[in-house]
Amino acid sequence: MHTFTKYAMPIYNQDHATYILQMYEWHIKMVQYNEQLRAYHLERAKYFQKLVEERSKSSELSKEVTTV
Repeated sequence: MHTFTKYAMPIYNQDHATYILQMYEWHIKMVQYNEQLRAYHLERAKYFQKLVEERSKSSELSKEVTTV
């Protein structure tokens, strides 16, 4: 199964320079998280699209068999 890590947003701790660096790193991690999530949902959508196509093909075949 797929696992995704969603990182917690850094908390400001009076060290502005460190906080800026932490926020930069957090945003980069969140971009990667969102890309992984997008890829996962796209993969699942393709899977279900394939199931829909297979079902429509099988229903067309069953209609042809009953009309013959």
